[in-house]
Amino acid sequence: MDGLREEWIGEIMDRDIDAKDTLSAVELDVGDRLRFRLRGGAVRTIHVRAASATVEARGPGWSGSDNGVMRYRISCELDIDGHAIQLVRTIPSTQNFAAPYELFGLRLWLDTAGDLAQFLTDTHGGADPDASCFPRHDLRLAVWDATGRICPVLLHPWCPLPPDGLRIGDCYRGEDTWMGPFCGTEAHNGLDINHPAGTLLWTPVSIDKHEMFDSVERGDNNNRWRGEHYWDNGATWVLQSHHLIRLLVPSNQPIAAGTAYAESGGMYIDAVEHSHFVFRVIDDDTEVQLDPWLLFWQMYEDRKTTTGVHSGLAG
Repeated sequence: MDGLREEWIGEIMDRDIDAKDTLSAVELDVGDRLRFRLRGGAVRTIHVRAASATVEARGPGWSGSDNGVMRYRISCELDIDGHAIQLVRTIPSTQNFAAPYELFGLRLWLDTAGDLAQFLTDTHGGADPDASCFPRHDLRLAVWDATGRICPVLLHPWCPLPPDGLRIGDCYRGEDTWMGPFCGTEAHNGLDINHPAGTLLWTPVSIDKHEMFDSVERGDNNNRWRGEHYWDNGATWVLQSHHLIRLLVPSNQPIAAGTAYAESGGMYIDAVEHSHFVFRVIDDDTEVQLDPWLLFWQMYEDRKTTTGVHSGLAG
């Protein structure tokens, strides 16, 4: 088994994936089966039984806004090698910043599930079709071998990491986690982290190619940066950061990991000074968006390894 294979059996799709030294991003429908081969050779079969999204609570709108705030719940029911498993997460909540599940030698992250279009729009990224954060199927997961990491190298902090971990209050007005309900109506296509204007951003990994794809100087309403890292296993990670004040490195050269590449948090910020982070995985010719928290979770884990500091993260 090498890479990703898909075969149709009636309306059920079977997928075979071998664990790489980077995480795998996968979207599945109810009834689909994923066979994931661990690095030691064992195969875990994940059968999707159900996926749902429901509103838990609504509240009054923000000051000056006609829209309300909202909290919703995503869940899925899986059969993993004959064991019934339910994964659940409330958004936004401290569960946005929990450790991924560790089950049967797997690491699993429930990225999103169910029909979000019942109560959210997918318009926060604008008209760019690549900015869509809604899944194309019933369920989106990140999965990797629990004996490894999400990637083979230590991750440098992308921005100054709050010492006690991320909190909901650090995400714009408290709703702009990944897939959080911005103004109670839009699925938030990224993770906002509040920090003062002028805050330095560093490259978490080396960057092979990058650009300011939106620029106020060119007439856009924001400064938005995109960088790409090409892994030896064929996967590509696409990292984006928005609300940059200025870029500190030329766009025509690679960037070493840990390089201060931008000052951020001060362009088109509206209510709170912050940066907006986006994470995409391109693997086996498929591009999937994922929660940037996975990168920050690994950064916190790496901080424990390199400094001995424990952050007290949920999980």
